[in-house]
Amino acid sequence: METLFQDLKHGLRLLAKSPGFSVIAILTLALGIGATTAIFSLIDAVLLKQLPVKDPQQLVLFTWDADREWPPNFGQTGADSRYSFSYPAFDEFRRENRVLSSVFAFVPLGFTPENTTVSVNGQATLANGMMVTGDYFAGLGVTPLAGRAIAEQDELPGAPRVAVISYAYWTRRFGRDPTVVGRSVTTNGLPFTIVGVTPPAFYGVQPGVEADLWMAFDDLPQLRPWSSKPAGGDSVYTAHNWICLNIMGRLKPGVTRKQAQAALDILFRHFLTEDWKPRRPQDVPGFTLTAASQGIPYLRDSLTQPLFVLMAAVGMVLLIACANVATLLLARASARQKEVSVRVAVGASRGRLVGQFLTESVLMAGLGGALGLLLAQEGTKMLLAVFATGGNTVLRVAPDPAILLFALGVSLLTGILFGLAPALRISRVDLASAMKATAASVTVGRDRHRLGRTLVVAQVAASMVLLVGAGLFVRTLVNYQRHNFGFEQDHLLTFGLDPTRDGYAGNRLAGFYAQLLNRVRQLPGTQSATIMEYAPFISWSNNSTIAIFGAPRNPSNPPLRYQTVGPDFFPTLRIPLVLGRGIQASDTAGSAKVAVVDETFVKMFLPRVNPIGQRFYFGGNTPLPESSFEIVGVAKPAELTDIHARLRPKAYLAYTQEPPALLGQMYFELRAAGDPRSLIPEVREAVAQLDPNLPLIDLKAQTDQLDQSLTQEKLFARLSSLFGLLAVTLAVIGLYGTLAYAVTRKTHEIGIRMALGAAPDEVCRMVVGQGLRLAGPGVAIGLVAALGLTRLAHSLMFGVSATDPATFAGIALLLAAVAAAASYLPARRAMRVAPVRALRYE
Repeated sequence: METLFQDLKHGLRLLAKSPGFSVIAILTLALGIGATTAIFSLIDAVLLKQLPVKDPQQLVLFTWDADREWPPNFGQTGADSRYSFSYPAFDEFRRENRVLSSVFAFVPLGFTPENTTVSVNGQATLANGMMVTGDYFAGLGVTPLAGRAIAEQDELPGAPRVAVISYAYWTRRFGRDPTVVGRSVTTNGLPFTIVGVTPPAFYGVQPGVEADLWMAFDDLPQLRPWSSKPAGGDSVYTAHNWICLNIMGRLKPGVTRKQAQAALDILFRHFLTEDWKPRRPQDVPGFTLTAASQGIPYLRDSLTQPLFVLMAAVGMVLLIACANVATLLLARASARQKEVSVRVAVGASRGRLVGQFLTESVLMAGLGGALGLLLAQEGTKMLLAVFATGGNTVLRVAPDPAILLFALGVSLLTGILFGLAPALRISRVDLASAMKATAASVTVGRDRHRLGRTLVVAQVAASMVLLVGAGLFVRTLVNYQRHNFGFEQDHLLTFGLDPTRDGYAGNRLAGFYAQLLNRVRQLPGTQSATIMEYAPFISWSNNSTIAIFGAPRNPSNPPLRYQTVGPDFFPTLRIPLVLGRGIQASDTAGSAKVAVVDETFVKMFLPRVNPIGQRFYFGGNTPLPESSFEIVGVAKPAELTDIHARLRPKAYLAYTQEPPALLGQMYFELRAAGDPRSLIPEVREAVAQLDPNLPLIDLKAQTDQLDQSLTQEKLFARLSSLFGLLAVTLAVIGLYGTLAYAVTRKTHEIGIRMALGAAPDEVCRMVVGQGLRLAGPGVAIGLVAALGLTRLAHSLMFGVSATDPATFAGIALLLAAVAAAASYLPARRAMRVAPVRALRYE
């Protein structure tokens, strides 16, 4: 310990003696460590953090093999079908299970985080509502901060309606009013009593999504899973084949996950085959229990690859920072050879010298890590701000022991990485030659500086890889922003309404939509308006297999993506029609069912016939003319669901021909003559005049919706550009430092050259040439490495190849220009060396 304290004091004195060197080295390390810690904070929140519940490792998530043959007439509403089950299936699991201490189900009330209308004191606002079964909170082991949780008796028919609110919603909506428990609110037009408030850390079971309130499972027009009418039945409780909700459970003590899975697989197979006889036993989908300590993995599945790509990039930045500081330390170590030789002469061992130099480097890394932790906090805020623009993803990232330990570990590792090579190099000093050497001759040999040059080459190569990645990701973002999705997004205003939450249904709901559509069409500045089931790019659509009427069913046909729309849909979105007509006001419930399909539909299903007049029907329906849809028009392909979706056949149906009982939330699209945002006050007023209790959902310009859909692309473009710029800056510092030291070391040689007649321009070319000879191999190695590494991220790119020649050539030229600029400053200094002074230089 005494030796360690001596080395620490000596290291602090050296840092204070060379403040310029110390500041550059510590800042360099702080940037690398800070960026690495910020990305790790995001990885920790998305991929590593467990649910804030009791013993999360005992939780299991119910899944099934949805890639197998589906039983007939199965309908799915919601997110990934692998995690979805029907309520009757859940009921059987709950009744017959013998391996789980609790089984509970949950489902959101709509497709967006604004899926519930909550009225407090007559003021209606939007919230994210979830319906849960009675054992939800008990099964998770969550004890409310105030009041009580939802219990099994709250599910009983006729039980008073109760709700539990989150701590965040309690803070935001009620200002942490201590009397909130027992307070009455109106939710989707129904009276509820708030009975509890969850702890601050609890957000639900799906990372990235924070529920505002939970209510007991029910089946009413205002309270239904996903705000949808059950497919294949009148009630969610009896809709045997409508998969719509998620199920989790907690293992009994002593029961393994495999044992529980085997027992529940028998129950699941029995449930599926009660009214379905598969062709072969292996056609029955398998059941799986997956670990649920981290909740439902929707966010983890979508962000795992992107986050690991970012972690690799930021790790490369950290390595560049280490190489940069190691280069500076190698140069400084050469100037300390006489000091080291004196220490060796008085008896210092090589191990003692290595320990001292490593202590100095770890001390420097520790200071850089402390500063990097502060930078990481700001970097994490920036990352969260980018995710917040996506609208639907809420991440909780806060300093915790894991992040602090990670920062400490990275600091110690970097201290060893960049300090080990200089420490080993300086400890191998030849005592006799070092004591006789002059400052000018002590490091003349080429091999003495090979490591420093190698580190500079490595920095340039890594910078090349990062800049190529940044160029490809920036081009991907630009390509998405400029891509023609088949409709004109400029001057479009979009908003949604769900009057069913306020008691609207059937003909009354259809009349409300028709009346509001007529009003917004007459607003000043509105060129046209229409209505559609799902707004563009909200990632939801209807999907179903279909068959052409009169033709044999083809099981290999791809599913059709469809939605219901109103009159003037195609003119408002400016989707060109190539045959026939669009959806018209005359297409009503009393007329024949019609559809407009796109050219992709025609190529897949009707390749050699005139599509106008042909009929198709959905897979589960009886092939009768009255249940089929007549094709009255063909439109150009347009992507209205997901910017990342592959091309699929599409159809547009008249919403006025939808059975009134199935009509629900709809979106309005207004085309403005100017800025669509200027219509927002008039739109709010028009809706308020018809019903002031209906809050607007996702009121925004369509271009803003596109911007929100590009959250991941913006994150990659911004971070990769930042990392690339940081890497180039560090490489330039390393290159400049190496050349500046070389010029200092060769001052005597330069003086001789100039005394013998060498022109300043020749000296400049010599120094710049040396810099380019260092950068050239780095660029070449970086090109080869980038060709291999960018292929790993090809799935994240759009409209550009992972080996795009223009990007690679442009980045190579850019790096060459930057290297030449970095070399010019030492070259300019060399040009100004006076021969007489240089000949006396030691």
